[in-house]
Formats: sequence, structure tokens, C-alpha cells
Amino acid sequence: MDIRRVPMEHIDAGNPLRPLPADLSRMAESIRADGLAEPLLVTHEGMRIISGYARFSACQQLENPDIDVVVVRDVLEAVSQLGSHVTNPDPIFATQMDAATRFDLFLRILDLGRPASISPDQRIDCASIAASATGFSDRTIRCLRRALRRTQMTETKDSDTESRDAEAYLDAMLHVCDNPPLEMTSHGAVQFLFGKMRSGASPEFLKEITSGKKEEEKGAPHHTRPSRQATKDRKDASTKRMERNVRLGVENISGALDGLESLLWSYTLEPETREYLNLEFNRQVKKIQKIRQKISRRSDEPIKA
Repeated sequence: MDIRRVPMEHIDAGNPLRPLPADLSRMAESIRADGLAEPLLVTHEGMRIISGYARFSACQQLENPDIDVVVVRDVLEAVSQLGSHVTNPDPIFATQMDAATRFDLFLRILDLGRPASISPDQRIDCASIAASATGFSDRTIRCLRRALRRTQMTETKDSDTESRDAEAYLDAMLHVCDNPPLEMTSHGAVQFLFGKMRSGASPEFLKEITSGKKEEEKGAPHHTRPSRQATKDRKDASTKRMERNVRLGVENISGALDGLESLLWSYTLEPETREYLNLEFNRQVKKIQKIRQKISRRSDEPIKA
């Protein structure tokens, strides 16, 4: 890990991933009292910030001349640091990243490229590794990247129209990652929209997916005492939402395992690391077995291995 202390003026803080908090005084006071708990994550070329815009702005308020940074040169180095910088940030100042912000972060990580230390004939899926670090499954990130490529078509008048439609679809895909429609998982909704985009369907219907449900709820008549059918419908909807969230959690686990598998292709592990992984995997297997037992107790038939 390449940790350096560099002048603040050398940091490229342009184009933050998301709007900075309006009030950074609490963060600035914490840095003044205890120092910077986590260094910034920056690129090797240009010292562009990958993670830590708020920390950088707070240090600017303190008029600090220098700042600690972790310099990363490739996808693997960036992902190895994101555990402390993004996926598990300081709970006092952490804010949830939406899908659009995570996708921008994914693209920045992917731009770092393949590690120079890995030979060209050695298999490594940089996109899968970057996706797992930012919370996307492989299948979802493939749809998002293909939609993004369509937004970049600007050679002819027809492609201009296609790129505008693709941009609308891409925005909708990112929206359903955070707010999937009823009875659909986020990945299922992304795949559905991607299929519509490939078929050439007009993006006009996207309003129904991104805001139609809310409008229906606003326009629904008010009943002082809901009917039995309405109560049953609400329970069914609540059950479906719960099942959708369960599926989403499993998708996230699957995506993380895919990224870990790709990452392990590139390294020869030390004995201590192997021992740690074996212990941790055994713990997770026990948790999965308990979950399977709970599912079996709620089913007519036991789940087959």
C-alpha cells in the first residue's frame, strides 16, 4: 500500500461523485482533534480523488497544507482499499451511495486498468472485480455498460436519437437498482429494461416504472376502514416486498462471490491468509445452513442440496 503525505494543491478534486454535504464543520472538528482517520484514495496519474471528497473539503476548511493519501495504480489496488473507504466508511459521517453514484465510482475504478504485474495471458476480469466492490452483480453491470455505450453513439442523426433513448433507459436502470418495481428484483428490472431498449421500444413508458406507482398511491381514494380484500392485498404486497429484498440480498452475495473468485485468480495467498479465509468460510457455511433450516421449516418440502 502506497501511503504518502502530499501538498493539498497537488490533489485533483474536480468532478465529485455526488454533492458534498452542506455542513462539514463536524467532520472538520473531528479531523482537527484526532487527525484524518482514513487517507484519501487517489489515482497514481494526476492524483485524482476516487474516495474522500468530503474529507478533502473538510481539510481545506482547516487550511491544512498537506494531506495523507493512498495512491492506487490499477483496479486490484483500488478494490483492495475500498473496503475501508467506501463499503465500510466512518459511521458518523457515512451516507448511503445511490446506484448512479456507485456506477460512476465503478467507471473510475475500471479506468485504472489491468495490473501491470499480471501477464497478458493470465485471466482477470477487471469489470467483475470493480462491480463487486461497488455492489453490482456481473449481469447487472453488463446491462449498464452496454446501455452506456449506446448513449455514446453520435455519428449520425439516427444514432443521436438512439443515444438519447439509451440515456433515458440508463437513468431508469439506475433508478430501479435502488427502487425496483413491485414483484421484481433490481436485477430483473434492469434486464427487463435492457431488453426493451434493445428491441427499440420507445422510452415513454419509463415514467410508469419510475414514478407510476407513487402517482397511483396519491390518486387512490381514501377509505376510513379498509376492506378485507384491501387488507389482504397489502399483506400480499408486503410479503412480495420482503421476498424481493431477500432475492436482492442473495444477488448481492452472488456478485460479491463472483468478484472474489476473479480476484483470487490473480494471487498466491500467504498461509495466514488461507487460514483466515478457511475459518471465515466455515463460519459463513454455518450461517447458510441455519438459513436453509429456517426455509425448510416454512416449506412443505425440504430444500435439496
